[in-house]
Amino acid sequence: RTRVSFDVAITQLGGHCIQIDADREIYDLEPQEQVVMDGPAEEHVKDAARTLSRYVDVLGVRHLSKTGDWERDGQDLLLRSYAKHATVPVINLESTQHHPCQAFADMMTMQENLIRTQGRKLTLAWSNHPEPKSLGATHSVALTAATMGMDITLAYPLGFELDPEVMEDARRQAEQAGGTVRVINDLAEAADGCDVLYARSWGSHRYWGDPEREAMVKRSLQSWRVDRSIMARTNNAIFMHPLPVRRNVVATDNVLDGERSVIYDQAENRVHVQKALLVQLLK
Repeated sequence: RTRVSFDVAITQLGGHCIQIDADREIYDLEPQEQVVMDGPAEEHVKDAARTLSRYVDVLGVRHLSKTGDWERDGQDLLLRSYAKHATVPVINLESTQHHPCQAFADMMTMQENLIRTQGRKLTLAWSNHPEPKSLGATHSVALTAATMGMDITLAYPLGFELDPEVMEDARRQAEQAGGTVRVINDLAEAADGCDVLYARSWGSHRYWGDPEREAMVKRSLQSWRVDRSIMARTNNAIFMHPLPVRRNVVATDNVLDGERSVIYDQAENRVHVQKALLVQLLK
């Protein structure tokens, strides 16, 4: 979705996209400054970013750091290094901490369905998943919704808290925009009266780098799934998920395929918001 939607976006604007699969086509890059490069990294991000900047007008970087150390992975060092050293705009296509383009598309989808977002109730709900997932989309949706003055309920089981700095930022942004942020550790209670129910699985930074332990914890959390009974507690909410989705694990078929599901609108809107972003950056 990310690669295809950006390819479609730039093509519709009259440009073209060059896609590089970093896992197959790029050797290890070093993001740290002033280091002796006698390890596995063949090139510094500084040199890669400055060289690529001579070839293209915009750089899109997608990188999910997986060293197993949350303190390191949560810094998004490679992405930040690209942004620092590139001489053209750099777009975050998804990182360990953030997925802004997904959040932009989600906000567009909410505006299409709610008309206004100020004061509307968004429940951003953790859902079960057999694999540890990035916190990027969750963080970006929470932050973006906060800037739009929504009343946000974050619902997750204990141990799956968001990054503390992101939470602090979201609360500050919400207060400035006239919204609120609260946390509830019960899915059904969190769904009560909401206008938007956004389901998303994310990994625990408490168990970061220990997927076996996280999987063991999640065995007792299979009830964290959106079904008709959860949707019935909402204020006729729209149902959102950024995809891909594990059907009947994250949400049941009748929710995903129901009349209040807008998951494909979210996917389509990636193209529209990314076209707007590219136009803005290329002015």
